[in-house]
Amino acid sequence: MSKKETGEKKPKNLKKFKYGSMSVIVIVLVIAIVVVVNVITSILMNRYPLKVDLTSDKRYELCEETQNVLKSLETDIEIAVMIPKETLLAADYYNMIPKILEQYQVYAEQGKGEIKLDYIDTTKDPDKVTKYSKYYNGELGAGSVVVFSPEKERAEVSYVGQMFSTGGTSQYDTSTNIRFTGESTITSAIIAVTDANPVKCAYMLYADKEHQTPAYNMQQTYYAEIFLEQFLTKNGYQADYIDIYTSEISTEDYDMVIIPGIEADISEDTVNALDTFLYNDGNYGKSVVYLGGVYGSSILPNLAEFLAKWNISVSDGFINDEQSCMTVTVSAAGSAGLVPIVNIADTDTVGELPNSKLPVVAPFARSVEILDKNTDYVVTPVLKSAGTSYIVDAQTGENSGNGEHNVIVMSKREKQAGFDIVNSNVIVVGSMFMADTTIVENTSSYNNANVLLNIFNNAAGKGAGIIIPQKNLQENNLALTAGQLKGLKAFVEWIIPGIVVLIGIVVIVRRKNR
Repeated sequence: MSKKETGEKKPKNLKKFKYGSMSVIVIVLVIAIVVVVNVITSILMNRYPLKVDLTSDKRYELCEETQNVLKSLETDIEIAVMIPKETLLAADYYNMIPKILEQYQVYAEQGKGEIKLDYIDTTKDPDKVTKYSKYYNGELGAGSVVVFSPEKERAEVSYVGQMFSTGGTSQYDTSTNIRFTGESTITSAIIAVTDANPVKCAYMLYADKEHQTPAYNMQQTYYAEIFLEQFLTKNGYQADYIDIYTSEISTEDYDMVIIPGIEADISEDTVNALDTFLYNDGNYGKSVVYLGGVYGSSILPNLAEFLAKWNISVSDGFINDEQSCMTVTVSAAGSAGLVPIVNIADTDTVGELPNSKLPVVAPFARSVEILDKNTDYVVTPVLKSAGTSYIVDAQTGENSGNGEHNVIVMSKREKQAGFDIVNSNVIVVGSMFMADTTIVENTSSYNNANVLLNIFNNAAGKGAGIIIPQKNLQENNLALTAGQLKGLKAFVEWIIPGIVVLIGIVVIVRRKNR
């Protein structure tokens, strides 16, 4: 072999070897990068939601309040939906439920707890239904949704059909829209079953039929009962029912007594029982809440006597306001017409609100007067009507002059206990209709739910409450189906990296053949 030939061949082989080695290295690096990206992407998708909700109403996203609840979970939660997942996914609107619950699992991964999700066919898995039945007094069946804390052994039950409601998006909207309340229901249930110190309420009802008043008035009290059932119990309160004419209220069993808008007076024995309950052998720490109803103090003398001890009186007149007002509908009375908008007078009691711009309304509100009687009690107006409001006497129809009037008042009796101050409270809400379900559930239009819950929590010594806003669903939307989401995931994880690899190979081959 000639020197020339030898001299030309060696550099050529060396050149090929050099390019070949570089090609292998580049391909290995690209493949390694793709693998690492896929691993990281999978981990991130398991721990953090992939926000690809393209619906105009953001129906598949969890609100910030829910996210914070899930991230702060200290224990595992089981959610059992007693209907097959495929059935829900095949139904309009109801397909939101499994997609929303998947988000619950993702956000819970960021905390110490875990959401364990199970879809149960009640006809095929009766044993799974039995597992939760012993923690629930009612009957579980198809459509039930159980939120269960194994650690606390508590269960909250709702129903798939209750996670949607219809109605306008505001007080001026007469169209029929669908509202999704499922997130509020599920998150509130999680809060309730994990609450370390649930408040135990005694709810006073008429057990003695002889004292009951006509059905129309009793219907209004019924809606006040619904307030407790559907509102307080979702926020860490445990409800029980006692006879309104009872002569004893256990301080060991109850932290709070709630008197709805009664139409018949309480007994003298009940007055004494309330006094004993609030005094609590000198330990205080108890609360009584009265929701004003269709009758004023003159019709309920025993109740008036009890409230007067706490420097409070409920007037016989109703508060009207034709300037600071809005049109409101309530469940118990249909359209309430123009209803006064009330203002916060005590920010410490009400606390911080998620959206302070939303109004607080008080349908059929009575003025709550503060008496200058007992100096041992500190009485604070919590909510007041505007200066343009006036009182209409229920008997004569006469109007008072314009001015502010108390709508909610809190009276406290305090004492020093070591380094702490303990107190018992009496709260008077001038209108039980402030807690009407139509109003408290419409969190996008009214602030009543947030305000009332914070007032109750303040009296019970609980922290600030959490009200989950509902979603007003719109008809026109662009939603990603499960198949579309898988396609997008495949495009990000495989197609784009594949294109990068292909481009790299083409570049390497072209350079090699130069």
